[in-house]
Amino acid sequence: MTTLAAEALVPAPVRYRPVPYEIRKAVCERRADGTLILRSPLTPKPTGRTGFAGFIPHWASKRGDLPSFCERDAQSGEWKRLSWRQMWQQVQTVGAALLDMGLGQGKPLVILSANSLEQLVLLMAAEYVGVPVAPVSPAYSLLSKDFARLKGVCELVPPAALFVQDVATYQPAINALGCADVPVIAVNGAAVGQHAWKALAHGELTPQRRDKVAAAHAAIQPEHVSKILFTSGSTGVPKGVPVSYSNLQACAANLANMFEKLADIDGPPVFLDWLPWHHALGGVLNLGRSVLLGATHYIDDGKPLPGLFDRTVRNLREISPTLLTSVPSAWSMLATELERDPQLARRLFARVINFGYGGASLPRDVCERIQRVAERTVGERIVFGTGLASTETTGVGTNRNWSSDDLANIGAPPPGTEIKLVPLDGDRYEIRVRGAHNFSGYIGRPDLTAAAFDEEGFFKLGDAVRLVDMDDPAKGMRFDGRVAEDFKLVNGTWVRTGSIRLGLIERCAPLITDAVICGHDQNYVAALAWPNVAACQRLLPELAGLSAAELSTHPALVAALGERLRKDSGSASLRVERLLLMAEPPSMDANEIADKGYVNQATTRSRRAHLVDELFPDKPGPHVATTR
Repeated sequence: MTTLAAEALVPAPVRYRPVPYEIRKAVCERRADGTLILRSPLTPKPTGRTGFAGFIPHWASKRGDLPSFCERDAQSGEWKRLSWRQMWQQVQTVGAALLDMGLGQGKPLVILSANSLEQLVLLMAAEYVGVPVAPVSPAYSLLSKDFARLKGVCELVPPAALFVQDVATYQPAINALGCADVPVIAVNGAAVGQHAWKALAHGELTPQRRDKVAAAHAAIQPEHVSKILFTSGSTGVPKGVPVSYSNLQACAANLANMFEKLADIDGPPVFLDWLPWHHALGGVLNLGRSVLLGATHYIDDGKPLPGLFDRTVRNLREISPTLLTSVPSAWSMLATELERDPQLARRLFARVINFGYGGASLPRDVCERIQRVAERTVGERIVFGTGLASTETTGVGTNRNWSSDDLANIGAPPPGTEIKLVPLDGDRYEIRVRGAHNFSGYIGRPDLTAAAFDEEGFFKLGDAVRLVDMDDPAKGMRFDGRVAEDFKLVNGTWVRTGSIRLGLIERCAPLITDAVICGHDQNYVAALAWPNVAACQRLLPELAGLSAAELSTHPALVAALGERLRKDSGSASLRVERLLLMAEPPSMDANEIADKGYVNQATTRSRRAHLVDELFPDKPGPHVATTR
């Protein structure tokens, strides 16, 4: 009786909400030199379509009047909805207009502005009729002072036409390009000689124009370029990455293999997504997934930035997504909102199947805070999935679609993808990827192309991993940082920037949002970090209401961070000895941070060299947290 009573007091383990995915499996080829080749035992099943736009006629027929994509109206704040039937009509009309302009292979359309319903139609129309599209980060047009990056992009890909949401907003960028003879398509404020969006999208679709669109679609070849993406520049300057239709087909097959069961679960899937369409994650994977599944996709007008994240929270109070994918910085901000807003939590956890993150590792503290709210709200934990890929692999690489307490586990290769693991040191490997989804080479840079691939055609991601279980590769790989970001201390010891950065963020949680690891040719490791202003203000009563600048040097906060540093008993190459808070956020214009939130370590250290110097004097100032 006593034993039964004692057993009854043991809490039952909290279960994860089930996911309707086939768990990734992997077989392993082991070579004599220690190299490992991982591949799925399954063969990808082709979708039978040229790309993603080819699914639109199907959904227009099957889900005609149901909403496809939605966005907030700037004036009323209400959701504007585009049905699948309306989308298919506009895709054909705009596709015909693009052909009338003479666009096609070798004559691309360059997009300067951010996600919108109009850009959605334009992207799908261009893909459907074989017009290459080059979506460019809006930051290059809106935040830059000299437009150097925008000019560099357009030198690589000379535009045959430009698209902007608003002429007045983007006119300085258009002027800077010096291409007065290039047609401009504009949603708002089209001037004389420019193409007004309404005329393109609502023009007459005659039988002749419809036939022209169908003929252009039928003429597309697998090697034709669908779009040109630009690398985020997180470890260098942006490079032009052509995405062929064969790349799209491989990506679509991967998504269908993973998510096809979602198309029939409780009606069309619902997605809310802010990720930019000029990147592979937002513009190929997430956008393509919505079209492939016939989903209802809400364009999130928020971002994980101060002053903009409130919009995401507002949207989540109205929309219960089937899946939610974002970057770690967004999950950190959302954790705080969920903890203080039960209504938001109920809405988010109502139907969500799983969460996803990419761009960087998710701190354990953030995950656990969200899971605690999930347990209180729905009695279940939610699977956080992730993976590792790049623009050059069309967003396809590894994927973990199962529950794991190891948040650094990036999973296993999907069908059609091969992973090569080349030994580095100890149990670390450099990871490389091969598959039909890989690009063919950088535009105008044969030197970079040659360096990007090895002798067997594997693309070098530049990342390091470890196997979770050396005897069972199917259990996944652990991300272990970017090889290019690692450096040596003066004694020759290697510093693994990625793992140290993540460990520091977890140890100092929730007081910092991100960090830059320093110490090249120094005697010890140090770090620059950005304060989590809201969390720091709650630490002590005297910190409430202080600005980021005031918090960064406040003795109480410096002391609290020093206490956290002293809890780390690791070796000198793994332990952060000093930490300095920065009030100025990372600058996108200076390439310190990419759109997805990944901080460029080397660029930030270089731009803030004067702050790095403050970490390494004999006697640091009182504003530097130390272990002593």
